[in-house]
Amino acid sequence: MENAYEYYEKTKNALPRKNIRKFINMNVKPGICIDLGCGAGNDSIFLIKNGWKVIAIDKEDTEKIIRENLNKEEQEYLKFEKQDFENINLKSCNLLVANFSLSFCNRNTFDNLWNKIVSSISKEGYFVGNFFGKKDTWSSRTNMTFFNKEEVQELFSCFEIIDFNEIEKDSKTALGKEKHWHIINVIAKKK
Repeated sequence: MENAYEYYEKTKNALPRKNIRKFINMNVKPGICIDLGCGAGNDSIFLIKNGWKVIAIDKEDTEKIIRENLNKEEQEYLKFEKQDFENINLKSCNLLVANFSLSFCNRNTFDNLWNKIVSSISKEGYFVGNFFGKKDTWSSRTNMTFFNKEEVQELFSCFEIIDFNEIEKDSKTALGKEKHWHIINVIAKKK
């Protein structure tokens, strides 16, 4: 990935992702959330401020960046874990968030990661996140995983899909590089 810490610095004050705001508006009773690939923690912070207990997981140590945006009481709702996708250990949760992170998992280990994700989400728990599509500029990267719409739908065979949309657009990355984005967004509830 592009310089991770530069990315975290540039995104640490960004708004929570649109799918997280949409999920909060669904008025689901707060519980335990795993924010997988939390980065600078924008989604984690928003979830905590809305009553969720968050286990924020990233391969880089971004705990300090996240804690800077939480008051003392809110910090009690955050647990940070430094883990990589290949050896990840996930606890049971009511919500698993994975925004702009899952496609950074190598194709050879993605199925194992996905099985762990599905197992960690409790019955009637939620997944909120996205995947890079095969038309994305980065799709030639062999150390990442890309999907078409049907492949993403297949991943959610044991879920009720609540919101599903595919976006293609040209815009800059957080570090200012032009890119064609192909993103598949999902909000789903485990059956």
